[in-house]
Amino acid sequence: MTIYIFLGFLFIIGAAVGSFMSVVVYRIHSDKKGIICGRSSCKDCEKKLAPLDLIPIVSYLTLRGKCRYCSGEISYMYPLMEIITGAVFSVLFLKFPFISSMFEFNLVFLGLYALYAFYAFVLLFTFFFDLHYMKISDEILLPAILIGLIATFAAPLTPNLIDALIGALIPISFFGLQILLSKGRWIGMGDLRIGAFMGVILGWKLVIVALFLSYMIGSVISLLIVARKKQILNIKVPFAPFLVTGTFMAMFFGDKIINWYLNIL
Repeated sequence: MTIYIFLGFLFIIGAAVGSFMSVVVYRIHSDKKGIICGRSSCKDCEKKLAPLDLIPIVSYLTLRGKCRYCSGEISYMYPLMEIITGAVFSVLFLKFPFISSMFEFNLVFLGLYALYAFYAFVLLFTFFFDLHYMKISDEILLPAILIGLIATFAAPLTPNLIDALIGALIPISFFGLQILLSKGRWIGMGDLRIGAFMGVILGWKLVIVALFLSYMIGSVISLLIVARKKQILNIKVPFAPFLVTGTFMAMFFGDKIINWYLNIL
């Protein structure tokens, strides 16, 4: 029971981080200042929002998806970010259980949890930024790659530097070849940076799993979109959400997938 309560606590923290993420996504895209300290406001009437308007998930439900002041529609993306981030923060604890039922702390797992919570923030930010705006933000991704490389020296149970560098080289080469062959029509340059980040945090073995899963998921979703729209030309599908989904799957289940595949062979 104690663990479930703690998971709920982490979900609330994750939802709050997801709420902050929604602000970062909007302000970076709009090139607005005050990402950390600036007050949130309605995008339609520009009225400054009160604290009661900013409670993750709850405010959206109580306001029924409308601004309290102008009744403008609030995008469902905001609670979606909060719910997904909260869920990821909870699941991360199952991977790095830094506190036992007897309230004994494991400092190594606590550090790993914090590191991978940061990775999760970067991945989810990239997911929603590309989903919403069809572009990649280097303001978040490039520093994250550097932090991932630094972590290879300090953090246990993470890829070592050589593993991380080879891991980054694989998707960079894979995506770079596609860009050259298609002259940029198949994928964008932003996917190179996402691939580098994936490789740094996963290592070369798991990044191969992540790429395979990403393309499998992307193919299925793209076919469904084509079937729904009943056309193939002039359909643009953001690819970062598939890469992020594949990365999360490899992060949590990659070793099991590799062992399952090797057992088949």
